[in-house]
Amino acid sequence: MEELRFNSQILHPEVKSIDRKTINDSIDGGRLTLPYYTKYEYTTLIGTRAQQIAEGAKALVSLDDLVTSDPQFVWKVAEKEVAEKKLAFIVIHRRLPTGISEFWNASELTKIH
Repeated sequence: MEELRFNSQILHPEVKSIDRKTINDSIDGGRLTLPYYTKYEYTTLIGTRAQQIAEGAKALVSLDDLVTSDPQFVWKVAEKEVAEKKLAFIVIHRRLPTGISEFWNASELTKIH
């Protein structure tokens, strides 16, 4: 595994590994950005979660009011999970122009309409 990491760093020096301590320090420190999804973050999150559901991941919300034959079913389930703040992922990594990175948990952010 270490050889794979080393080779990856040689081929892709722009990719930096991030450990849990870095994420916790970012979360504990003051944040500069607002707690709202950008349209790109939201779309990426919904798309990723919809893909997971389509591949067999268990839904984290009640499916009572959704029609499973709807072509947009997995997308609606993913949107419902985000709206109900059921995802426990630390998914949003914002790189600021100053070189600082901020990490946001999906349950901390809200969507602006």
